[in-house]
This record gives sequence, C-alpha cells and structure tokens, in this order.
Amino acid sequence: EKALIYLGRYLYRGVIREKDIVACENGQVTFRYQDSKTKRMASRTVSGAEFLWLILQHVLPKRFRRTRNFGFLHPNSKCLIGLIQYLLGFNPNRALAWIKERPRLLCPLCGAKMMVVATRIPPFLSPGQPTVPIPGVAAGALVM
Repeated sequence: EKALIYLGRYLYRGVIREKDIVACENGQVTFRYQDSKTKRMASRTVSGAEFLWLILQHVLPKRFRRTRNFGFLHPNSKCLIGLIQYLLGFNPNRALAWIKERPRLLCPLCGAKMMVVATRIPPFLSPGQPTVPIPGVAAGALVM
C-alpha cells in the first residue's frame, strides 16, 4: 500500500490520484477512474501487477520529454508565443476575420434585440438522464 502511495506522488501529475486508490487488499487494488465513454466515475479491481502495468504504460521511455511543458508550449510562455507570431508575421485578428458574427434575434413586436437565456434542447444528455431546470426561467424564454 505504501508503494502505491509513493508511486502516486512520484509520477508526473500522477496517472491516478492518491485519493482514487480505494483499497489494496490481498494483492488486489481497487481504484476509481473516469470512464472515457460515459464520463462517469467507475471503479475497477485488478491484481497489483496489472495495476503497476497500467501505471507504467503512462511513463515515458528514457530520454523522452513531455513537449507540452517546454519552450513555447509551456503554460507560462504567452509572451514567447506573441514574439513568435510577430516574427512570423502572423496576425491573429486577420486569422479570425473569416468568422462571421451571428445575426441578432429581434423581437417580432417591437424590433428590440433579444438575448437567449435558455434553450429547450438539453446538450448531450443520454436518454433517461434528468434535466436541470433553471429556477425562475421558462424553457426557451428570451429576454429583451
């Protein structure tokens, strides 16, 4: 069990968080994970060796680096990205110019601009999943 906790802290950002290792008993490890298909938390019990194999699949080979953490891909390199864009003559405003603004919704009675505050179609809900209503707002209501 201590070895699992150590591995969870040692690995970069951890493949699995320490709190998601639910149990380690009789050579079996139970852990929680997010199912990529359903996006819901699920649990799985595997042998200790299989658990270590699953973790080691996420460890990079010797001499490999995570490129997203270096150079202009580093999270703190916004200034460097701006410099690279300048040196390459890239204009982000021109690149986004082809995106057209959505037409405004106008009230059929007075012609004032309307704003969508809710829609009737729930986004990406599976059949049988409950919807969450917005308190005080009717579905599909518009505000001027």
